[in-house]
Amino acid sequence: MADKSANGAARAARTGARRQRSQRSSDRILAAAAELARERGIHGTTIAAVSKRSGLPASSIYWHFADKDELFAEVIRTDFARWLTTVPQWNTPEDIPLREALATILLGAVPTLRDMPDFIRIGMQVVLDQRQAYAAARNAFLDTRAQVFEMMRTWVDRSLDPETTPTDVDALARLILAFSDGTLVASQATTDLDVAEYVELFLDVFVEAAHLTTSDATD
Repeated sequence: MADKSANGAARAARTGARRQRSQRSSDRILAAAAELARERGIHGTTIAAVSKRSGLPASSIYWHFADKDELFAEVIRTDFARWLTTVPQWNTPEDIPLREALATILLGAVPTLRDMPDFIRIGMQVVLDQRQAYAAARNAFLDTRAQVFEMMRTWVDRSLDPETTPTDVDALARLILAFSDGTLVASQATTDLDVAEYVELFLDVFVEAAHLTTSDATD
């Protein structure tokens, strides 16, 4: 009985060790792919280059990922999950005024976009390129946007008058997402852009729009 227990523990330990090695290899591949995409863009990044940068054979890359498209899809998902841990969440206390609550979130999150996280850098390339070669990566990026939009929509719905229609809630959430998109592009095109200044301007616009929709809903 003791021998069976010992053998089971040994097998579990070997399995755990293999999983750890596999995860380390996967992490090295993802890191190498992200670095190369920052340097060359996704189109200029090849499996051969990822192999050289990661120090792992191409066969190892294909063991983890079916192809280059699936590799970058996982880069997007992994980096998005990491980014979410660095920005304020859409769960502000209900007793905070609307403008102050949105300011807390945007002033904390929008500036991080200036550094162009990998999931956005790669995602913007594949979403603008409609070739099927990057279908998986494109879908991964669109999924991150859908998740962000749903967080925004839930926050708007919770923050406004209960009588606000679902259509207006969606429109206001998309307004926030559109502002974030615009700020991202502007911060890349204008290096000295004062993001905080434009956030303050946007807050005025958003609060007025929210007030109008609330008024319409209660009339």
